[in-house]
Amino acid sequence: MKRILCFGDSNTWGFVPAGGLQRYPENVRWTGLLQDKLADRAKVIEFGLCGCESGGWSMHKPFNTDAQSLFPSVLLAAMPVDIVFIMLGTNDIKSRNEWKSGDTARNLQKLIYAVRQMCPSAGIILAAPVYLDERIACDPDYSMQAVSDSHLCAEEIRTLAEAEHLRFFDSNEYVHELGADGCHWTTESHAAFAEKLAAFLCDSGLV
Repeated sequence: MKRILCFGDSNTWGFVPAGGLQRYPENVRWTGLLQDKLADRAKVIEFGLCGCESGGWSMHKPFNTDAQSLFPSVLLAAMPVDIVFIMLGTNDIKSRNEWKSGDTARNLQKLIYAVRQMCPSAGIILAAPVYLDERIACDPDYSMQAVSDSHLCAEEIRTLAEAEHLRFFDSNEYVHELGADGCHWTTESHAAFAEKLAAFLCDSGLV
C-alpha cells in the first residue's frame, strides 16, 4: 500500500468558509474522500494547518505556521512515504507579507530539497493554490491585490514543477466554487478535488 503525505493549509485542514474555526468532517474534506476513493491502494496521511505559509514571514499565531520549520518534522513522522503532495501559497499572499512573485517558489524549493534529502525515493506533486475571488477583500488579512497575486502564485508553482521535473496538479481546473469568504472551498469543491486527484494518481501510475 502506497503512503501519501498531503501537506497544506486550511483548505487541506478542511476549514468551513465564514464559519469561524470550524472544520468539515473527515467524510467531507478532500483528504478523507481521497482515502475512500483509493481504498486499500493507498494510505492518505493528512497534514493541513490553518494559516500555514511556505515561509515564515511572521509568527503571529499561538502555533507554528512556518512550513520551513514544520515540514521536515512532519515528513519524518509520516515515513515511510511514497508520495508527497504539497499545496501552499494562499497564506503567502497576505498583505503583511508584502509578497512578490517568486517568493513562494523559492520557499517550496527548500521543501523539495528536504524530501530529496530525507526521502529520496518519494515522488513529489506540487499543487496550485486556488484563485481567490473579490470577496477576499472583506478579510482584513488580504487586499484586492491578493486576487491577481493568487493567479501569479499558482503560475509560479507550475513553472517550478516543470523546472524540477515534478508532477503538477492544477487545483483551479477542478475547484470552481469558493465559500462566502472568497478563499475556502465548498463541500462541492472538496468532492470535485478528491475525485480528480484520485484519477490523477491512478492514471499516472502512482498508486
